[in-house]
Amino acid sequence: MALHPAAMLTLWAGVAVFVQALQAPALWLAAPGVLAIALWVDRVRTIKLIRRIRILLIVIALMFAFATPGTAVFVGWTSWSPTCDGLALGATHAARLLGMVSLVSILLAKMPVARLVLALHVLVSALRPLGVCPERAAVRLSLVLAELDGPRMQWRDWLETVEAPATQGALTLEALPWRVQDHCAVAVVLFVGVMWWWL
Repeated sequence: MALHPAAMLTLWAGVAVFVQALQAPALWLAAPGVLAIALWVDRVRTIKLIRRIRILLIVIALMFAFATPGTAVFVGWTSWSPTCDGLALGATHAARLLGMVSLVSILLAKMPVARLVLALHVLVSALRPLGVCPERAAVRLSLVLAELDGPRMQWRDWLETVEAPATQGALTLEALPWRVQDHCAVAVVLFVGVMWWWL
């Protein structure tokens, strides 16, 4: 029973919010679990995405480890020692980032770019009365995904690409009907989200 791309994206967003809302130590167990699933689904893409954020992960861990007040790990070097509270806080934030990147890898592996753009277009269409343009959101997402999956460029190459004349292109989306199971999936995500917030 295949769901509409917008319903699939809604389910994915619900899982992502749930993982991000977890607290340590549950988060420390959930993040490696999601990472293992991502590696099983698409090992190459997952490793590629993690390599792109490796510096950020290290900075997060070090920043919280040395800047958070608490009990020093090395008692004899109190001024230069990381703290136990900082290590725990850094591990928590690093786990959140790692879990989110793993979920993105799973999403990109399981949903083609055209379906993902269609899903965003359908969901953002509900915000049209607020002045949000779903067409612009869909185009911007397609550009981000093309850059994400594309080869990593040096800064000189990136500047040359930015200064190059824009090429004309068209983005075609296939309209898919909403079915009963799609409405049920979105309703379940919204219900669970409201109950989680209420409790």
